[in-house]
Amino acid sequence: MTDFHELYTKYAGDIYRFALFLSGNSVDAEDITAETFVRAITGKSPLVSATVKGYLLTIAKNLFLESVRRRKKLSELTPAIPCSGPDPEDSVSLKNELENLQEFLQTFSEVDRAALLFRADGLSYNEIAGALNISLASAKVKVHRMRLKLAEWRMNCEMKENEIIGGLNGENSEKCCN
Repeated sequence: MTDFHELYTKYAGDIYRFALFLSGNSVDAEDITAETFVRAITGKSPLVSATVKGYLLTIAKNLFLESVRRRKKLSELTPAIPCSGPDPEDSVSLKNELENLQEFLQTFSEVDRAALLFRADGLSYNEIAGALNISLASAKVKVHRMRLKLAEWRMNCEMKENEIIGGLNGENSEKCCN
């Protein structure tokens, strides 16, 4: 049985119903039916009339399974999938801020920087004074002044960032907070 018209007329209804049963969608069933006959006619093995219907149904089933596998691979990602790492923009911004802070702190004497960092690490003023070989009053004053300068630097940074974001000043080519 190699006459395509005769083959299609005899089995197309059965193949379509089977494909519709599998897919539940008339458009998919039509596609599967058409592709089944294309593959049957262009296949390498000759069609034997005793096994034609079973052969066509097997092709239709395999086409349906292929389409299911293809759809699984092509499923859309939902925007609700959480990102496992930190936001790249936040990471770059934090890195830049830390670099700028390091540059700012380098403008002060080593004793002043050490006093601030010791206090940030939780050392008492007495421990700071002893470690830096300065008086207790001097340790308190150094930490206090460094905190004030750091707060002023941070406020200047925020003002510059707001100017950049707001587009108020197009001349902000200099590095923030210097």
